[in-house]
Amino acid sequence: MSLLQRGHLIAMGRMGCRRMSTDSDRVTPSWVKPLFWAGIATSQVSTFFIFRDLADLSQMIVEPPRSSTIATWRYRNLYSAATLCPLGLGGLLKLAYPAVCSWPLFSAMSVWTGVLFFSGVINPHIMMRARNQKDHAVYVSQEDAIKLLPDGADEPCIILEVDGKAAAYPDSQALRPHVVNADEVSEDVVLTYCGLSNLGIAYTPKLGGKSLDLHPMTQMENNLVMYDKNSMEPVQQFWGTTESRMECQCGLGNVERMKEWPTYRLTFQNFCKAWPGSKVFVNDYSTQGLKPSFLGNPIQFIYDGMMDLIFKSSIVYQKTNEKPVFPTLKTKDNRLPNKENVYAVPLEGDDVAYTKAFVQEKKIINTTIGGRKVVVAYFPEFDAIGAFHNTTGQQVNHLDFYGRLKDGRKLPRVETFKAGCFWCVWINWFPQTDLNRI
Repeated sequence: MSLLQRGHLIAMGRMGCRRMSTDSDRVTPSWVKPLFWAGIATSQVSTFFIFRDLADLSQMIVEPPRSSTIATWRYRNLYSAATLCPLGLGGLLKLAYPAVCSWPLFSAMSVWTGVLFFSGVINPHIMMRARNQKDHAVYVSQEDAIKLLPDGADEPCIILEVDGKAAAYPDSQALRPHVVNADEVSEDVVLTYCGLSNLGIAYTPKLGGKSLDLHPMTQMENNLVMYDKNSMEPVQQFWGTTESRMECQCGLGNVERMKEWPTYRLTFQNFCKAWPGSKVFVNDYSTQGLKPSFLGNPIQFIYDGMMDLIFKSSIVYQKTNEKPVFPTLKTKDNRLPNKENVYAVPLEGDDVAYTKAFVQEKKIINTTIGGRKVVVAYFPEFDAIGAFHNTTGQQVNHLDFYGRLKDGRKLPRVETFKAGCFWCVWINWFPQTDLNRI
């Protein structure tokens, strides 16, 4: 190759380099950066609302209005699109015009958005994985349960009784799924549990003649909010009805609610004594001895371990500290310590709560709640409190744990009885509650 040819090639190479540099600048139109950053900003704002309103952890710091949480849930698909589409557009612009933003900065923004989006939209459905589908809930014998429960015989349990058949739902086992199909006692009942309020409520999931497919959604003001997978409407655990019914109510007493079933509290040991041979619900994805091993499924093992730690730490804090885990309670009442367990009897819009010490002292209380005669009693042999409809037409001076009178008649349990709810959560939702009524 001659010197002339070699020099020509070198010159062409230099011109090509200059052209590439010039082309890189020239092919990034002035509209690209504004569009890119507008998309990123839109994505960030949208995912902030998703995280703030639908992720549990965010509500430990931020106190979103109830209306905002409900609105974000109802328009979550729009928020999701407003998060992912602009972020995807930003990625395309970054690939087409690399100079629009540095890769480290774009990667950091993408990861941050992904974490917030996962926390608010995806993680709630994975971490609680409600076992309310038919044939999915796992029940074991009392002999097997004692080997699985972390607190053994002292494990606190919610007892669900339907038509004389009972099953136990230990707090530690119901904590993660929140919603459990109660087919051990009835195919038409679900047990809902909220660790923040320490409350288990059983419902027949039907409204307006239509079945509801209940799943956990989030928490609001330290109480469980579910949603109906059929209509996607939020369902508040305390109210037992959809949010749309509450919004159009003329008065709380006029709102249609799901049918409730009697529940009460016993330790596992006392449950075995009261209902020998009855089954116990266990969470098969969270309980040692039932959940997958690390070698069997390392990702699930690590994930569930982290979630269990977060849940258990939050519940320990809720039980042992004066302040609630989520600082979102609007109503306070100093008649009792915040975390005192109360036994509430709401009937016909008349709400009455009792402390355990008061009922223990009185032993048996004949009273009127919501215009109906009620008996509230303490049963020392099971260390339990129960509430019964007084259908005798006279004062009741003696009945046993099962509601049986001396003459053989049996009083029905109050279906709406709430056993062992934290006072600060209860009074927040039912601020007109009367305390220790005689």
